[in-house]
Amino acid sequence: MTGICPQAALQGWLLQAAPGMAPRIRGADAPDRAHRLRIYADAYRLRLQQVLAEDFPALRATMGVAAFDRLAARYLRDRPSRHPSVRWFGAGLADWLRETEQSDARVALARFEWAQGELFDAPDAVPSDATALQAMPASAWPSLRLTLVPAVRLLDDVGNAPDRAAALLAGHAAARWRRRRVTWLLWRQDFDVHWRALPADEARALACVIAGGTFADWCGVLAGAQPAWRAASLLKRWLADGLVAAVQADATAPLPSLSKSS
Repeated sequence: MTGICPQAALQGWLLQAAPGMAPRIRGADAPDRAHRLRIYADAYRLRLQQVLAEDFPALRATMGVAAFDRLAARYLRDRPSRHPSVRWFGAGLADWLRETEQSDARVALARFEWAQGELFDAPDAVPSDATALQAMPASAWPSLRLTLVPAVRLLDDVGNAPDRAAALLAGHAAARWRRRRVTWLLWRQDFDVHWRALPADEARALACVIAGGTFADWCGVLAGAQPAWRAASLLKRWLADGLVAAVQADATAPLPSLSKSS
């Protein structure tokens, strides 16, 4: 390992068990050097396991501490940390669980809990209110488009994981896992992450919004005899929940009086 800086040598030893690190430790005999390295390696491993425990508390609760720690150790072995920040160590856990044929219930919990963490870290944005909509001419409504705040996610294929996570973290027995076919809306408001299961037509409408669709496009995917009224009621709720950052119509700039701070 001649010519490799000490930091790179230590990283190679920690991540790939690369040889040659022990001789770099001065002032100790061989057994003492090995002992010192083992202390450092254990601290490194335990810190990353702690990070996973903090990011996936419901998954840990349903598995039990010992089983979760064993799973975390396997994940660390298969997916060594590559990012300078430990914040992103768990980003691949849900995919790894699926690849290693873990249960669908565990995969769903991991996906849900990681999405929650992403929302905590999402950039802040001042949500809009309905002030400008009240003065918008009827002719502008078909072309109306929304920009959602960054702290919004739509999750499919997680069954009833949100309900199970809430029960586990409240200290209750989790409901039986169900492959519930539903889209969940997750968003951050007032420093808390909220979620709710969406009716199928609202899920389609929000997906349309995220894809850049107009009010007229939302109406086309909504159920019922009066889709425009349904679209308007959904828009009212999205504004109340703080999902909307800006409103545009006819390719104009965001309407200036929409912001709560204006």
